[in-house]
Amino acid sequence: MGLIIITMSICFLALQNRIYAYSGGILDNVRLNIGYYFGDYGGYTPYVTDNNLSTYSILSKKDVSTDTIFYTFQNSVDISGFRIKTDTNINIYFYDSTGRIIYRSGEFIGDGSFISLEYNIKSFAIYNFANEVNKVYEFNLYSEDIIPPADVTNLQASEIGEEYVTLTWNEPEDVDFSHYQIYQNGYLISENYTYTSITIQNLNPNTDYNFMVVSVDNKGNKSSGQSVMVTTLVPIVGDITDLQADAKYDHVKLTWTPPDSEFFHHVKIYRKKVEQQSFWDQLFGTTAVSAETTSDGYTPMFETNGTYWTDLTVTPETTYSYKVTSVNIEGNESQGVTIETTTPSEPVPVLAGVATTQNENGDYIVTWTSPTKGTVKLLIEGREYAQVDAATKQIVVRKEDMKTDFFGAYAATLIPIGEYGTKGQAVSVPSLGEKIDFPLSFQDFMETVVSILAWVAPFIVLSLVFIFWRPIFNFIKKAISERRVKQ
Repeated sequence: MGLIIITMSICFLALQNRIYAYSGGILDNVRLNIGYYFGDYGGYTPYVTDNNLSTYSILSKKDVSTDTIFYTFQNSVDISGFRIKTDTNINIYFYDSTGRIIYRSGEFIGDGSFISLEYNIKSFAIYNFANEVNKVYEFNLYSEDIIPPADVTNLQASEIGEEYVTLTWNEPEDVDFSHYQIYQNGYLISENYTYTSITIQNLNPNTDYNFMVVSVDNKGNKSSGQSVMVTTLVPIVGDITDLQADAKYDHVKLTWTPPDSEFFHHVKIYRKKVEQQSFWDQLFGTTAVSAETTSDGYTPMFETNGTYWTDLTVTPETTYSYKVTSVNIEGNESQGVTIETTTPSEPVPVLAGVATTQNENGDYIVTWTSPTKGTVKLLIEGREYAQVDAATKQIVVRKEDMKTDFFGAYAATLIPIGEYGTKGQAVSVPSLGEKIDFPLSFQDFMETVVSILAWVAPFIVLSLVFIFWRPIFNFIKKAISERRVKQ
């Protein structure tokens, strides 16, 4: 056969259990000669072709006169490659039928070296050119294409989603390349793939995957494969539901239902003040819920994995908009849900349980049981005498400062003032031993008085008519007579 030269390539194999086994070659169980290649045979060795890596033949260091492993075929053969396992450097020479060297392999060490040939080979020789004794464990020649294609290059995950991954790579340059095999976590998911990118669907979020791309040539030889580890993304969890706001003059309580997701971690709460609503907006409702697309104008207030939060920093008669976003385990927020609410006005403070006592110095101690928030002001003869925190529940008046009115009562009054400046009904300081409970506010008192008058007034007018009917009758009669005279 004529000399046929094909592309030469070298591939170092790391695992003994790869598809390129020592068996299956043209030297299986063939006894190779050992001795001087250019002289008489010195003997033979069965160990380097017995498919047993535990047996070997020894070649002396740099002594080709006695220790050379060689063999001559009866007829010339074509080979596509070889495999050899040695301890140190080794050289392999291939000769044609005339004894001419047609290929010299160079030096090989270890297990699994290949060279792509297809020469008209008549004989070969294995030489030890090292400075030490060398052991040759196995050697075999192959007549078919057993050279695997090169692996793909630049394998990467070009796009990663919550449930999909897109892989891209560069095709190997082997002339006999055929297709790819795609593996996911060791399982073949595509067997005859021919493109240089693939999108793998139906993955689980936040999950690690190992993908491998194996090159396959026309003879079915496979590359060792290139792998890439990919972790799918954590999804943005859904928004909370059933967001409610309970507004009081001094606090707003938010409640909600968190999303049902294993990736939910906590919520973030934002707040901003809203311009005062119109009369009609207030008349027909002050609360509205909507989706929010931006956090502009919102101030972060709190984070919690609970289902409620109370804002204690509000003021009365103020409209607030709250936004609550869901945060996943990687810290990414959802779009968020907003709710708008208006705090009511501060209730009028009411003094109750007002009493007066005297200490051992004769000073007057004016006490009360409520309110306990805001302040309480004491006036003596209409002038401010003291103002204290309502929580203290008392004011001390020196005995020489206490004044009385014309009837002998104390000329002193208490005025409650709320936290936000709302004034309540003034209450006179009771005499020693007296106690004043004033459970009604001034507004409640006036409404009660008006209601009573509205109910009683008709009866009073009717009674007056019965009592003074005669003078009234005479007055009307006289008025009518005078009008006739004038006419």
